[in-house]
Amino acid sequence: MKLSHFSIGTAALCLASFALAPRAQSAELTLSQEGWSSWQIGAVDQAPDWCCWSDGINFRDAARMSCRLDASSQSFGSRDHATSDTVRVYAHSAGGKIDRLRVLSTTCPVETATPIHDLGRVADDDSARWLLSLAGRRDGGVNTSRRDDDEVVAALAALAVNRGDVARDGLAGIARNDARIETRKQAVFWMAQMRGREGADITSSIMFTDKDAEVREHAAFSLAQSESPRVTADLIRLGNTDRDAEVRAQAWFWLAHTAAPETESAIFTALSKETDAEVRERAILALSRLPDERAAKALLTIAEDRSQSRELRKRAVFWLSQSDSDTALTYLEQVLTAN
Repeated sequence: MKLSHFSIGTAALCLASFALAPRAQSAELTLSQEGWSSWQIGAVDQAPDWCCWSDGINFRDAARMSCRLDASSQSFGSRDHATSDTVRVYAHSAGGKIDRLRVLSTTCPVETATPIHDLGRVADDDSARWLLSLAGRRDGGVNTSRRDDDEVVAALAALAVNRGDVARDGLAGIARNDARIETRKQAVFWMAQMRGREGADITSSIMFTDKDAEVREHAAFSLAQSESPRVTADLIRLGNTDRDAEVRAQAWFWLAHTAAPETESAIFTALSKETDAEVRERAILALSRLPDERAAKALLTIAEDRSQSRELRKRAVFWLSQSDSDTALTYLEQVLTAN
């Protein structure tokens, strides 16, 4: 049983305050001027069954429970790879402005202090346009604060699960063109996580072509968290070709986290060509993040390879010393005995 767990108090999926959000009245949607409004939309294929769960150390035993929309903090997410064909958007208005936004599975029960104004089933594209307006009502200039970037994440998450081309193209446009780097990174992440093959394709395109190294690096992370079949080949290509050393290093790190069978051979080959010392050292770190025995065998290969620099071999031995694998312990005992 797997539970993807989030804290509603964080910027990951919950919008705590939208002080500069669009008016509650919209050309497509007519929301209540005060309190909660809600509407149902079609969800993308394999959309997670987002709901609230009881807190606990062992999330496998967490129980499904009602989401308290007025609460400032409550655990929620999905588990067991459960999916939903439809989702429900909840928007709270105060003084005619949106100050809270949530998106949950249609079957997820909710609780509020006041009645919810139900708009029923809304056209997917109308919902997407409203969410895009919400996400875009910010300065967008270079002086936009990180807080502003965090406040639009809930709208981006809602767009990510909103079925249709308008939502997809709008989210992709934010990922590629928004003036706020943090907002672009969040859009890339949700694109990769929620929109299947087409989301992975867009994320990959950004990963290879974006002018900002920080965005390319985040795209690598986002793609690595997806289940796209292109992840391994794309991360290897990025590690070999990106012009920025940090991006290349992160490509190897996230490749190792996927535990793809090609990881060791790809990194060994890269070590023979990479000219940046920091990237080479970080590639050794990446090998240490493979599953225990694989990591130990890969690090042992580097430690015993006299064509590698002394510093790299020492680094491989260091990471071997941090391992609990039998292969690592046997090698270290042999080294100590020989000395």
